[in-house]
Amino acid sequence: MRFKVAGLVMVIAAFAAQDAVAQRRGLVDISPDHYRHGFWLSGGLGWGQEAYKYGSDPYSEGLGKPTFSLAIGGTPDAHVRLGGEATVWVNEFQDFDTGENITETLSSVMLTARVFPVRTSGFYLKGGAGLGVTTADVEFGLGSSETGFGTVLGAGYELKLGRTLFIAPEMTWHRSTFEKRGDDTLHERLVNFSVGITWQPGR
Repeated sequence: MRFKVAGLVMVIAAFAAQDAVAQRRGLVDISPDHYRHGFWLSGGLGWGQEAYKYGSDPYSEGLGKPTFSLAIGGTPDAHVRLGGEATVWVNEFQDFDTGENITETLSSVMLTARVFPVRTSGFYLKGGAGLGVTTADVEFGLGSSETGFGTVLGAGYELKLGRTLFIAPEMTWHRSTFEKRGDDTLHERLVNFSVGITWQPGR
């Protein structure tokens, strides 16, 4: 009788252990890691409308030119992508009076965050702050450069193309302020429409 009872106890214990393992596996299967996680790298091309003003004057008319961007960062969780981002707007033209070629750029280097309000959706809001830089390079002449404070706000939608690849159309609003002693403050803004490709190898 003792052996029968002991055997019965061992059988019950074995089934209980198997059930615990099955439940554990079930939890793992039901709650997989989200596809947004780990290191990411992104590059984008776009079209930006730049405008400027001095002091309290109204902004100038917008000038549309190509933009380029590069970003790198990490993903703390499925709701947030954090990183550093550089954006450049480029305007090349020829001065009619001197005949010299001039290249104007408006660029920024910022810390940014992309916040996904809904975990299962690709829609995100974007914000950041950092440095703004405006330059004018003159052929056969002296150029100029100013550095100031820059901010960016925007929104986009991230679409999954593959296991590690994403595409994201995005609209952003950049603003930079450049202060010079004795002169009116220069304000430059950029409304940028772009498409970016993000590569995310994961952890």
